[in-house]
Amino acid sequence: MFKKILFPTDFSVEADTELSCITSIPGIREIILLHVIRQSVVPRGAQMVESLAVQTAEVYLRKAKTFIDSLNPDIRVMLEETASTDITGSILEKAEEHRASLIVIHANIKGIMKGVLLDSVSSKVLCRISTINIMIMSNPLVETLTGRTYEKFCPMIFSRILCPTDFSEFSIKTIAFDSSMNRVGEIILLHVVQEAGPDNEAVKTAEIRIRGLCDELTLLGIRSRSIVVTGRPGTEIPRIAEELDVSLIWMRSPAKGCLHDFFFGSTVHDVAMHSARPVIIIRSDEERADIT
Repeated sequence: MFKKILFPTDFSVEADTELSCITSIPGIREIILLHVIRQSVVPRGAQMVESLAVQTAEVYLRKAKTFIDSLNPDIRVMLEETASTDITGSILEKAEEHRASLIVIHANIKGIMKGVLLDSVSSKVLCRISTINIMIMSNPLVETLTGRTYEKFCPMIFSRILCPTDFSEFSIKTIAFDSSMNRVGEIILLHVVQEAGPDNEAVKTAEIRIRGLCDELTLLGIRSRSIVVTGRPGTEIPRIAEELDVSLIWMRSPAKGCLHDFFFGSTVHDVAMHSARPVIIIRSDEERADIT
C-alpha cells in the first residue's frame, strides 16, 4: 500500500479538494506537502519577490496541514517549500529525498500562484526518468468529488480497477502487485489489439492469455474479468474505463521515462493526460521506490 505520499500543491481550490480525497485513501500514513516557487531568472528584485513568495507559501502550507489534521489526525504531515527554475525536477528530487512511495499530482490546474503548477508539469513528471510511482487526477474529476463520486474515487478507489496489460513480464508483475493490496474489490484486465490480423488470430490468442491471468487472480481470491478489444490503446483504455465505470486505472510505465519506451510510454501518457478517472502509474519493478 502507498504509505508515504508527496503532494505538490499550488493552493488552488482543486488542490484542497484533492487533499480531502487522498487523506481518505486506505493505507496512507504520511503526506509531504510541497510548494515549488518558480525561481526568477531576472536578477533585479528577484530576491525580494521570492522572499515574499516563501512567506506566503508558509502561511498556505500551514493552513493545508490544519485542513488535513481536521480530516484525518492520524496522518503525519510534513511541509516543504523550495524555489527552482525546474519545477518538475524539484518535485522528483523531493520525492526521492523523502522516499515517497507515490506522487499525487493533478493536471490542468492554474492556482493563485499562477504558473507554479501547470498541465505541462504533470506531463513532465510522468515522462521524466524516475523510480517513484505516480497518481494523476484530472481537473474535471477533482471538480466533481462530492457525494457518491467522492466515495468511489477516494475511500473506495480500489473497488473496481482497470488494469491494461501487454503481457510483458513487468505488466504481469504489476497485476500481481495490484492483487496483493487490501480492499481490492474487482480487477478488470484489458488487452488492446492494434492489428487483429487474418481471422482475428491476435484477438483469439490474447483472449486465451488474458483468461489465464484471470484464473491466477481467482486463485488469489480476487474477483476478476477480462476484456480484449481492437483499436488504439491510448483511446480504448479511457473509453473502457468510462464504459465500465471503474474507480481507478492501474498501469505500468518505464522508470526511464516515456521516450525510452515509445509504445507503452506514450500510451500511459495519453491515458493519464486525458482520462476522467484516477490513474496510478507503477514504475519498473526493479527500479521503483519501495512502496511499503
